[in-house]
Amino acid sequence: MTARPRWIDDLFPFPTPPALAKVIDIAWEEGFLATDLYEEGLYDALRVQTSPAFPFDLCEVPLAPQGWEYCYAGEVFRRHHIPFMSVPELLPFADLGNGTCVGWVVPAPELGRTDHPVASFGHKDPGVIGRSTLDGLAFLLSLALRGGGEGRRSQVAHLSAELGIHPTPEYGVNPAGGDVEVPLDLAPPAGWRHEPDPSGTGIGVLAPADAFADEYPSFTGETDTILADASRILDAGCPASALLGLTAAYHEDAQRLPALHPLWARAYDDLGRTLLRERLDVMLEDHQRAF
Repeated sequence: MTARPRWIDDLFPFPTPPALAKVIDIAWEEGFLATDLYEEGLYDALRVQTSPAFPFDLCEVPLAPQGWEYCYAGEVFRRHHIPFMSVPELLPFADLGNGTCVGWVVPAPELGRTDHPVASFGHKDPGVIGRSTLDGLAFLLSLALRGGGEGRRSQVAHLSAELGIHPTPEYGVNPAGGDVEVPLDLAPPAGWRHEPDPSGTGIGVLAPADAFADEYPSFTGETDTILADASRILDAGCPASALLGLTAAYHEDAQRLPALHPLWARAYDDLGRTLLRERLDVMLEDHQRAF
């Protein structure tokens, strides 16, 4: 090939935030173009170590540009990656390989925002670690510094310089040795509001104020009672409050997912959240395969 193609690929269901796109550009240049290699064996719809330029695993694989020598010839396949015990509103971009992912909090995709808060989630309750993608990358690079050798430190220094950030091994660590939790600020637009999860576990619901009822729905106790309450609130035209109760009920007992799914899907449909509805359907498929 005479011309070296540029990587152009929105990996996720919305434009890749600029900070992450820059990191992937670097990986494309240094991991693939520098070696003239893009093998089909790198394709994995869930996670892949895309190149030595990444000190973490990317949850989606950049597709090779048209005309690339080893351009994948098959149909593009992108499965919605939903970590175990997670929810549709948490969209991972990095997999740490230990059951934990790092990704965006996207409770209202219809707002079309170009960046989102970042959280860690998966085998543990979600914890917000950054107000933006850039903050999330600083957290990931700090993890790499804690466990890497000289080669990893060189990678981190290179990426940090390109991004204009200054991670240290102590970045994001509280005095007890755990992750520093950042307050979740979803910046509700005028006429919207964010209600926290009543179970104390999830991220809550961001929606227009008139989509909420004046009461909290049931989320503990018998499943039939929870479903009846959610159905009543949906029929009253308050899908945001119904969603609040259904997600809290899921956090209380994930085995309820098959029973919760129809009304949960209806709440997303009533709010116009097609992306989250699709991810919820994948959650149900994964649950049915596992159990």
